[in-house]
Amino acid sequence: MPDFLSTLSGLPLTSVLIALIAASSLMVILSDWRVLVLILGIQYLLIGVFLIVNRIEGFPIELAIVKALVGIMIVPALYISARRARWGRPAEAEEEDDMQGARPRLAWLQSPGLALRTISALLVAAVALSLALRNPIEITASQTSSRYVTITMFVLVAQGLLNIGLNENPLKAGLGLLTALAGFEAFYAVVEPTLLIIALLGLLNLVIALALALLITAWAVRPHETSQ
Repeated sequence: MPDFLSTLSGLPLTSVLIALIAASSLMVILSDWRVLVLILGIQYLLIGVFLIVNRIEGFPIELAIVKALVGIMIVPALYISARRARWGRPAEAEEEDDMQGARPRLAWLQSPGLALRTISALLVAAVALSLALRNPIEITASQTSSRYVTITMFVLVAQGLLNIGLNENPLKAGLGLLTALAGFEAFYAVVEPTLLIIALLGLLNLVIALALALLITAWAVRPHETSQ
């Protein structure tokens, strides 16, 4: 375990931050529920790695590991709920696909609103990055660490709110809420690096994931109820 942590600590901080920004942007751009649930788990892993690689003075590495694990625990619940909801597609659409054959591999590129979501995600990421670089919040002794934490918070919160605003289905909006909360947690965990705070925020994530799972299931059966 110490060897693994030392390997993580040697990763370039800028690369981890870029990967985190890309993951949060893809949560807005993409619409395939399978991919979105996978990216959510990757995003939580990247947040844990980011807190480890940043080497914030006084921040225990164990808290970063706990935060990543709590986030990953949410993924199976959302996966099961999304699968029960047929990945957001009505049964009629699945029957049409069966009759017409398999969908093309790049069919997701033809999803409606893809260009709008891509442009919006890039613009929001650029604006959040610019604001964070101009107004870094001094929360650690290291100015560099403070700048990176500020960038993480601004980008994740902005992309999460954008995802909520652009979507009406519960999974995409819920993922936006979890992304925005993850950005706030990454910031507040540095301000108050205690196990109690991490545990309470993790419990809040689990409650939101449970409510989101129920909403996904209800949203999936709604068309059938209205059609009868």
